[in-house]
Amino acid sequence: MSKEKNSNQDSYPYEIRDNYLFVTTVSKRGSITTKVCNFVPRIVSEKTVDDGAVTEKTLVLSGIHADGSTLPPVEVNGADLSNFNWLLDKWGAKCIIEVGQRCKDQLRYYIQTTSENAEQLTEYHVTGWKKIDGEWHFLLPGDGSLHVTLKGKLRYYCGERNWSKTDLHTTKLLYTMPPARKEIIHPLLAFAFLTPLNEFLRQAGCMPKFTLFLTGRTGTRKSTIAALILSFFGAFTSTDLPMSFQDTANSITANAFTLKDVLTCIDDFYPSDNAEMKKLNTTAQKIMRAYGDRTGRGRMRADCTLMENRPPQGNAIITGELRPDVGESGIARYFPLELKDGDVNLAYLTEYQEEAAQGVYRRTMFAYTEWLKRRFICDDDHEEKFVKRLRELYDSYRSDFLSHGVKCHGRLPEIVACLMIGMRFFLYFLKENGVIFQDEKDEEIKNFSELLLRVAARQAVDIEYEKPANIFVRKLYALMESGDVVLKRKGSHGDYTPSFFSGIVNSDYLMIHLDSVFPLIKKLCSDSGEAFPYTKNSIMKALVEEGIAEPGRQSTTRVTKIQNFSMRLLYLRKDKTDAIAEVNDDVEEVA
Repeated sequence: MSKEKNSNQDSYPYEIRDNYLFVTTVSKRGSITTKVCNFVPRIVSEKTVDDGAVTEKTLVLSGIHADGSTLPPVEVNGADLSNFNWLLDKWGAKCIIEVGQRCKDQLRYYIQTTSENAEQLTEYHVTGWKKIDGEWHFLLPGDGSLHVTLKGKLRYYCGERNWSKTDLHTTKLLYTMPPARKEIIHPLLAFAFLTPLNEFLRQAGCMPKFTLFLTGRTGTRKSTIAALILSFFGAFTSTDLPMSFQDTANSITANAFTLKDVLTCIDDFYPSDNAEMKKLNTTAQKIMRAYGDRTGRGRMRADCTLMENRPPQGNAIITGELRPDVGESGIARYFPLELKDGDVNLAYLTEYQEEAAQGVYRRTMFAYTEWLKRRFICDDDHEEKFVKRLRELYDSYRSDFLSHGVKCHGRLPEIVACLMIGMRFFLYFLKENGVIFQDEKDEEIKNFSELLLRVAARQAVDIEYEKPANIFVRKLYALMESGDVVLKRKGSHGDYTPSFFSGIVNSDYLMIHLDSVFPLIKKLCSDSGEAFPYTKNSIMKALVEEGIAEPGRQSTTRVTKIQNFSMRLLYLRKDKTDAIAEVNDDVEEVA
């Protein structure tokens, strides 16, 4: 750090008298000395602030007042320096600039002349990988290499440098003797060690596009488990997680951009009533789409130029007592893990929490990122090969999952591939540091693949259940059971009138009058607090695509003659609808 000049040193045409600032101007009439202000400011440091999207200049100012008091250091944005709107808020009413715009211009100029010996700083308001002077650095507050600052609830993120092999052996125990079922802890560990690879997976075109959703009844320790996994990136407990569903969706997505290549947690999806359920479902939908699509909101400045896009750059765990109602596409954007009563070994959990508090997992993550840097991204050639290898692994794991024939949403094989990559690099890191042997690594990768296949198969069932066409069919059967929708059996006596009947039925088809049925289904969902954001046409299309509806030759509905008049009815295959509604499954006779 350079030494600063004496704050009272004159610099012509400026002069300091008794801590008042004067300026001398020369005209045809001679020299005139004018008072500018009753304090003498100076630049202490010039700071470049990088938030991951834009860089801005800020100045740290200090000074001395005419009464002899020292003015405290204040931070002023470079763009705001000349308007002095900050002066009253920062230094109070006793600091007075003389009347006239010219005095402000003179004071601004004088302040800038004091910058010669000001300290030059760069401050980062973002985490994760950053290439600086041709070298990759992993940014985290407190790791001692670069100045990284996070504010608010993000202040608990921090790194710790001085690792030892004992830390790695302790981390291995979290894997081999987990505090909860392996079906919970192993995917979470894979997710944690996947996250520092995000930058390079993005370059490879296969960035993770999902969240992990950890559900469980109150008391199952879901927030505590999430905090334990987050301890690889900071000093977290269940009471100080970075985000929650009490935050606004906009603040969550803004923080998601800042937290690049690190894991975060959005805690406590638990609506207390129907009104809050709708609000939190909307927030959850925005979060799922932000992480699932890696897109930020497009915004414009006041001058109509586009602002920099700010998509999520890290990965997120979400916790809740129940899953949000976000539809088929929303469910496909998260990977569910369910904690049940008795799943957590409290003795193990307490021990691992103590290790986390001592910084064991932070030091392990520092060792991991340094290993990645040394092993794979030490220069451009290694980085190019690394990115290519990540893509090959992603394609290979995705194809392997598809080969098992699990009927699923197209996103699920991608989720499995990403988690496999995370586990592979975690085990590879332990092997190269002498913590496990090659045969252990190979066996554990195989075991994890089988574990993911089981969990993914359950996720596939959930996604299938939430398909719009399947929801429609289940709600239709609910209305038929309650008598709100009546289908006349074909060939029975009596007139068909849409005011009393909504269609006809035979052994092969439900033939429904969609215009009368669809509003009833919308109302049923609304009354029960469930989202049903589909139009009549989108439902008809979904029913045809799923093979549930059989369209006519020229349109989705068919003209059907009923007694003396014709109606357009939607033909639903009864074998398909009965299977979806689980008709005749597990019927219990009670009378």
